[in-house]
Amino acid sequence: DIKTYLYSISTPTPTVMSTTRDMGNYYGAMITASHNPYYFNGIKIFTKEGYDADITFTSLLEQKIEEVTEIKTLKERAARAKGLLIDYDDLGSYLSNIKSFIDPSIKKNKIRVLFNNMNGVGVIGLAPLAKKLNLYQFVIINEDHDAFFGFNLPNPTKEALIGEFSETVVNQGYDLGLATDSDGDRLGIIDEKGNYVSANEILASIYYYLIKYRGYKGDLVKNCATSVLADLVAESLGYQCHEVDVGFKNITAGMKQYNALLGGESSGGLTMKGYIYGKDATFAGALFLEMVIKLGKPVSEIIKELKDSVGYNYDFSEDYIRLDVDSQKVSKYMTENLPKLSYQYKEVNIFNSNIKFLFENRQWLLLRLSGTEPAFRVFGEFEDSNTLKTLTKELKEYIENVQNIIENEN
Repeated sequence: DIKTYLYSISTPTPTVMSTTRDMGNYYGAMITASHNPYYFNGIKIFTKEGYDADITFTSLLEQKIEEVTEIKTLKERAARAKGLLIDYDDLGSYLSNIKSFIDPSIKKNKIRVLFNNMNGVGVIGLAPLAKKLNLYQFVIINEDHDAFFGFNLPNPTKEALIGEFSETVVNQGYDLGLATDSDGDRLGIIDEKGNYVSANEILASIYYYLIKYRGYKGDLVKNCATSVLADLVAESLGYQCHEVDVGFKNITAGMKQYNALLGGESSGGLTMKGYIYGKDATFAGALFLEMVIKLGKPVSEIIKELKDSVGYNYDFSEDYIRLDVDSQKVSKYMTENLPKLSYQYKEVNIFNSNIKFLFENRQWLLLRLSGTEPAFRVFGEFEDSNTLKTLTKELKEYIENVQNIIENEN
């Protein structure tokens, strides 16, 4: 007897978060592989006001699931007849909310955008929003929704976008290329020269624009895997960048704690004060497009201006190593037996299963356990790219050794 509103179309994750908040519902649920391969389909749970469910709630939910001995069912037709299952679509109000954050003067523009939907549902929000914002040209590729995402990774990373997509942006004279992951909460960008604009650059540039050109005020919140560029930009503008653990629920909690203007992460998501408590690629894309239109500069020049303004000269990298043993055992061993690296770190910060090594001049390395697949991600940011490559290689070898030790113990 729990009344359930079911979207009548496949919809982006942020719309479910938005609706959970706006309707005053206790819960929202999204079934998606997110930015992962289709076979990692899972469930994202949202609690009242549209928050990502925290670890306390999800642990309780898992406990309750284990206690289930009987599953009660009701046929779909009967559920609809009783008013317990109701088709729903609030895309219009979701888009109107996004539009309310955007400077209406951008309607007079000549911007040309190529959008890669990556066979997901990002198009559900971005296509009608492009019309609402009166974008001069908004061309969509990979528009059809495909449960297998064309058997490609539905994540707008550099590896996914550099190649045919970036070449099309350049060869056909687009001002930029946009791409979203399968459920529409992560954003990727290609500039007019075919270069990949990282999520770190997207977050820092939008913050820079909102503070310097739009006159907004407030701090910035990032997770521990996000570039020091965010810190440098916030400090240069007279504000502070606060660092939290990985997981967007930690970013929104930090935004609330520090009354921050913007919050985001290196994986490609952000939100703003007054918007939903989660990342949204449609919203982030709209802010980025406004910035490009209002500044009247090519994307590459905007990013150059941003970095030059703070003297940013670091190399940032992200790597991946698959786990074949119990991840919790690996994490426990790591925290008790920290690696010896060829460069001495000054400090170690441990965020649950994530270990961050801090070096001089704000240089750092991070070992992060993936929350959605059996893998570790290795992040790093150094002034010298060779040093970064060396240390990344050492951390990957360290993880391999830890796996071998645990396998031998078993």
